Amino acid sequence: MSSQTVSAASNPERMFLSSLPLIDRVVAIQARRHALSAADAEDFGSWAKARLMDGDYAVFRKFGGRSSLPTYLTTVLVNLFRDYRNSRWGRWRPSAAAKRLGPVAIRLESLLYRDRYPMREAAQILRSSGVTLDDGEIGRLAASFPERQPTGEISLDAVPQSEAGALADPAAAPGYRDEAASQKVERALLDLVAELPPEDGLILRMRFWDDRSVADVARTLRLDQKALYRRIERIQERLRAALETRGIDRSLASDFLSGDLPW
Repeated sequence: MSSQTVSAASNPERMFLSSLPLIDRVVAIQARRHALSAADAEDFGSWAKARLMDGDYAVFRKFGGRSSLPTYLTTVLVNLFRDYRNSRWGRWRPSAAAKRLGPVAIRLESLLYRDRYPMREAAQILRSSGVTLDDGEIGRLAASFPERQPTGEISLDAVPQSEAGALADPAAAPGYRDEAASQKVERALLDLVAELPPEDGLILRMRFWDDRSVADVARTLRLDQKALYRRIERIQERLRAALETRGIDRSLASDFLSGDLPW
């Protein structure tokens, strides 16, 4: 049993307190990744810390030392964000198109269709969380979402008229891919990632899902940075080859594995 495991079992409160800087970093990454407002980010941080303290620090008591503590806590906090999101906003699911386009698109779609914000207010909320897209870019993202049950006014009049023709054509939307082919790749990729060793799966999620630099991933997981570059390349190549064995075109597989992984 490692010294970390013994320490967690004998004094989980101390382990929690010493882990607060890591917890705050992971909370900030999740807040940025999901484009939370400052108030929502603070609320999530407080909520997550309360969950980590539940049951007399049960999360730390369960730490078995099979991975490093940073890896363990990062996984716990990623899962806690899902619970937080469901507790605050219900089990709303983003469209496949929004997931392919990334976290900002998911947040925009949720603001428009789940929270019923008009386009201008949704854009303001995104910018308040650090998103730097202009009105035209936000409008193009919104235009790429599939039709859903209207839950509020969605106006695209912020998009310049010169772009109206492009918005009418889904293929002109940023990040567009053929729907059926993309869904096939996404399903296969998620299955393959679930089969990876836990740390390999976490590395990919941190690098691409959370958009963290290799240096940051290496620091958090206490891995050698140069070796991590090669490790990520090997994992991607294995996934690419596995996708090809499932009948997925190499160019499409490479597109999905070039930094746009649809977690």
